[in-house]
Amino acid sequence: MTPQDESNALKVKLLVLKVASRCNLNCTYCYVYNVGDNTWKQQPKVMPPHVMRSLIQRVRTHALRHKLPVFVFVFHGGEPLLCGQQFFIDFVTEAKRVLEPEVAPVFTLQTNGTLLTEEWCRLFSELGISIGISLDGPPEINDLTRVDHAGKGSYAAVRRGIEVVKSSPHIQSAPSLLTVINPDTDPVAIYEHFKSIGLSAVDFLLPEATHDRPYPVKAGSETPYADWLIQIFDRWFHEKPVPMKIRVFNGIISQVLGKKSTIDSLGTNRNEVLVVEADGSIEPIGSLKVCGNGFTKLGANVLRSEFDDALNTELASAYNLSGEKLCATCSKCPIQEVCGGGYLPHRHSQKNGFDNPSVYCKDLMKLITHVQNRVLEQLPGTARVKLGLTPLTYDNAKHLLAAVTQQMSLGGARL
Repeated sequence: MTPQDESNALKVKLLVLKVASRCNLNCTYCYVYNVGDNTWKQQPKVMPPHVMRSLIQRVRTHALRHKLPVFVFVFHGGEPLLCGQQFFIDFVTEAKRVLEPEVAPVFTLQTNGTLLTEEWCRLFSELGISIGISLDGPPEINDLTRVDHAGKGSYAAVRRGIEVVKSSPHIQSAPSLLTVINPDTDPVAIYEHFKSIGLSAVDFLLPEATHDRPYPVKAGSETPYADWLIQIFDRWFHEKPVPMKIRVFNGIISQVLGKKSTIDSLGTNRNEVLVVEADGSIEPIGSLKVCGNGFTKLGANVLRSEFDDALNTELASAYNLSGEKLCATCSKCPIQEVCGGGYLPHRHSQKNGFDNPSVYCKDLMKLITHVQNRVLEQLPGTARVKLGLTPLTYDNAKHLLAAVTQQMSLGGARL
């Protein structure tokens, strides 16, 4: 392989580690347990030591081969705290022993927050593990979907966990938050609630859906998710200082201004992410489980496979190059450089595979055009010219795309 080929090769810079395959919550929308994929039942409850050691060795081989100075580990699940504290001590110790000084490991963890204690905070501080927590809003919103196995809401337990983190002398910054959008709720009330908690960042996520399994919403707007997010954006964008980072907004703004994408659901950059399950199975991103039972299984495992082997499979390649491999409609869209076709799972159908626009296509178009125009209003004319940006309304973008799609259809009819 030539140096040019090597630099262009697929690589992974971040692993999502499903270190615990069980969870103490049973969120109704969870793509692991409640969308029809049952492969979690064959997983060990906690990643065994021999799998942990093997995956760290695979990371060293991969990082040195691709000259990666930093590698990111995201502890995930299920609920990762079910692994117990010794697991994290052993993992971080082994990762540093194997990877340093050539590769600097970075550790982060996504938890539902219900099991957090000051003892956990002290340990995460000592190990250098940053914390993200999941919450969907105030109790009347969160407890509609984020429930335990008895159907009881989780809000009170999560808030206790958040307050433990915020008050811990060992944690230097407020936690970040993941939240799944429910467009039938009041977005401003949820935003103000998160502000009142005092968070460092929030990432608003679209519910996992495909063309065969669209996420149900009440009848009304053709763009319920964009309408919901825009209400928050207009409030957040004009606050000085901005009270917290909102990942989807920051990501769109960065791309509008010509910078690289910071999120895997938008933009044309390579994602460079893989998942390792508790038994060592290497998979593309877990959200693809919404596409069908066993859909994410590549046949690769850290006990016998290199990460390059997994990356070269059709599905992993499709995910990591999802911003480059667009359907014909998306490739002609006026916002495709920012949208990048949207999140890969949301493009899937049994009929066409991933050769479709996102199920959230209109929402993404409306949100992106809105954010771009608000950013343009803040820029002097010379900066707009330099960036090559002009206002584009949602209606204009939709009509432009419809015209192009019609031309493509007529052209195909003549062939």
